[in-house]
Amino acid sequence: MKTTVFLIASAAAVLLACGQAEEAVVPQLPQAEPAPVAQPVETPPALQAAAAPRPEATAVAEATPAPQPAAAPAPRPAAPSKPAAAQPDAADRAQPAPADEAAASAAKPDPAHGQQVYRQACAFCHDKGVAGAPKAGDAAAWGPRLAQGLDTLYASALQGKGAMPARGGNPALADTDVKAAVDHLAAQSR
Repeated sequence: MKTTVFLIASAAAVLLACGQAEEAVVPQLPQAEPAPVAQPVETPPALQAAAAPRPEATAVAEATPAPQPAAAPAPRPAAPSKPAAAQPDAADRAQPAPADEAAASAAKPDPAHGQQVYRQACAFCHDKGVAGAPKAGDAAAWGPRLAQGLDTLYASALQGKGAMPARGGNPALADTDVKAAVDHLAAQSR
């Protein structure tokens, strides 16, 4: 019993002492002086003169004529006319412009890029068949889907279908990236 009374008295003394603690002295750190403010500096006249363009250099540059583009070749005379049935249509004669060629080469699927996007955004579900996703390489599961055409597969991948989120859950993927992944998956599943 004496021990219990002693413990209660000790606890009460500690609690009372905590409430009456003196303010702790916190040492003040020395105040840093403010950084000096930069003052505008005048450029000496000698440096201004050296930096200014020389009048003779300017006159030479102005006197030199600008190069002229090469003259366009003279148009060729028209070939003798043939019967209308023998002449090809304008659509047949049209050559693709360089911009069209660049767009056509960009439209060609890049298998390595498609595989990379597939691994990053699609493989988790399509490698294991998660949530009903058809497994990559399963021709039986992909047959009906491939029969609908790539445009339908592109639309499903871009907009989402069933449990599959749009763009494989990565809204930052560009349309061309998603289409490259679809091309890769379709090629694996044929």
